[in-house]
Amino acid sequence: MKRMIIVLLCIATMFSFFAFSVNATEVDFVPYVVRLEITEGTVNKIENSDTRASGLIRYYSLYLSKTGSTLNITGTTTGSMEVVRSGFKDLVVQRRKTSDDAWKDYYEYGNLYVDAFGANLDTTLAVAPNYQYRITCKHYAKKSLLVVQTISNVSNIVTTV
Repeated sequence: MKRMIIVLLCIATMFSFFAFSVNATEVDFVPYVVRLEITEGTVNKIENSDTRASGLIRYYSLYLSKTGSTLNITGTTTGSMEVVRSGFKDLVVQRRKTSDDAWKDYYEYGNLYVDAFGANLDTTLAVAPNYQYRITCKHYAKKSLLVVQTISNVSNIVTTV
């Protein structure tokens, strides 16, 4: 009787290992911020800016580049001199496997502000390889409690290897 119980326990244990290995899935890479800097803009940015925006925001940009499986994200939000707070609202990294797939949110930075008329973003994010990536955000400028401007922007697309 003891032998039969031991044999049944051994068989049950073997099947539990097989069931676990059959149901195992590949663990996805977890993105992590390598470096994040948000600094105040300078007066020179306003004097040398183009006219892509109107109202409180005088210049904005969002650019994505790569180094292997690392994304380099740079951005600028420059407001008029009366702006007291500026930055990036709802900053999200999105990815997709192929051009036919829909974009999915991959990493959220959230809101990044400085108490100045201009904000510069410079960050690096380690990501999973073999995907297409882009960044979305709203450039943000605040003059007072009731006077705020946001402009939606989407970066260029890069593919990591």
